[in-house]
Amino acid sequence: MSNTQGTNTAPKKKSLFALLARGEEQARRAMSAVDRYVDGVRWRDEMKRNGNWMTGMDGYDNPLAGLGESSLLLSAGTFSPANLTRNIPALTNAYRGSWLAKKIIDMPAEDMTRNWYKLSTTLPQKALQKLKDLEARHSVKQELTNGIRWARLYGGCEVLMDVDDPLSDDLANPLIPELLSRGCFHGLLVLDRTSGITPSEELVTDLDDPDYGTPMYYTVELTRNGVTESTDIHHTRLLHFNGRELPSSELIREDYWGASELEHIMDSLMRHENLCANIAQLVFQANVTTLKSGDIMATMSMGTTEAKEGIARALEFENQMRSSFGIQLLGSDDTMENLPYNFNGLPEIYQQSLLDVAGAAEIPATKLYGRSPEGMNATGEADLRNYYDMISSLQERMLRPALEKLLPVMAISCWGIVPKDMRIVFEPVMTMNAKEQMEMAEQHMRTIKMGIEAGVVTPEKAQEELKVWSERTGVWTKI
Repeated sequence: MSNTQGTNTAPKKKSLFALLARGEEQARRAMSAVDRYVDGVRWRDEMKRNGNWMTGMDGYDNPLAGLGESSLLLSAGTFSPANLTRNIPALTNAYRGSWLAKKIIDMPAEDMTRNWYKLSTTLPQKALQKLKDLEARHSVKQELTNGIRWARLYGGCEVLMDVDDPLSDDLANPLIPELLSRGCFHGLLVLDRTSGITPSEELVTDLDDPDYGTPMYYTVELTRNGVTESTDIHHTRLLHFNGRELPSSELIREDYWGASELEHIMDSLMRHENLCANIAQLVFQANVTTLKSGDIMATMSMGTTEAKEGIARALEFENQMRSSFGIQLLGSDDTMENLPYNFNGLPEIYQQSLLDVAGAAEIPATKLYGRSPEGMNATGEADLRNYYDMISSLQERMLRPALEKLLPVMAISCWGIVPKDMRIVFEPVMTMNAKEQMEMAEQHMRTIKMGIEAGVVTPEKAQEELKVWSERTGVWTKI
């Protein structure tokens, strides 16, 4: 028989970290504040040792003052993995349900293609007009805008070129421009991530290929000749649009798609939506009338059901009869107070919320919300110029690679050849006013006149040049 005298039989208190690891959440409520603090420190140190801790603090640390990493409140913040891009229904609901989310997605995509491009080539204007007619007939500009739009929303989109060539019976074959002939181009088909398109694990390994590092094939359900089947499409037949750039490890995790533009702004967007909803709710409760009666609470707590219903009907009748000229009936011991809500400070909070969303979306508030610039002598020109510089960089990153793959195909379809001197030049994104257009027209006319006088260009070539610029300047449109 063992001797248990003098032995402490009370159960040994386990640490919070150990209890939580075993799923014993109820232990947290039984622990004191000091215990929770100590175990919180242990948990933080354990996370650091395992490499699972990320802190935004700098190198300063003061344990006695509780500053730096010694502060649980300041050092406990961390970032969770972002998985919104994979939540297609959530992205679709945000786009369809929030005008602000829709505008953040649509505005840059439409600005990238609004002023479009021009071709720098020695071909005559009549030949270039054939290419423009082909674009208009197949809504090329609109389809490319949609490709950019859905890439921004879902993180990626592919646009299939419908081309007749000897290998088009099997879309898994590469598209070879040398095998194309006149009339081969028949339009574009946009395939966003909701279309069930799946990238292959096989990647393009040719360093000279513009699509290097992207999937070799994309599998999609296509309906051809009335039959829907799973079809592999070679990357040379597709115009590739990716969302926001990601590190290589995250790019692999997203199946070589980018991230949705809503992913990094969703927190700011939700805070703004919640703020708007709360402000709207405050408007309904801006003027609350309070009735003080000693009998009501006693009746509501101890009275019969009939008595409670009688009080409810009386209050409802009072609300219906109350008006600016009505009479309010009160008992001898009753009092009534009117409690208006003070909205001071809410406009400033709301304005700051708008700026927060605009900053996250990288769109000036004057353009995103259609507002006039605030402040003395404010024009908003600097903000707009920064925004349009961003649009120009997006054109180079997203739109140019697609056009450099598409336009040679369209050129062969129109002219049977691809001009060696064909270059894509994007028109300025900022729209000129009437005065700026006239100044540009005058300057361009002086330049052309100097060229004719110097014998650099002939009058016929000068007319062609004026015709090319007529769309931007608004003059010489009838040449």
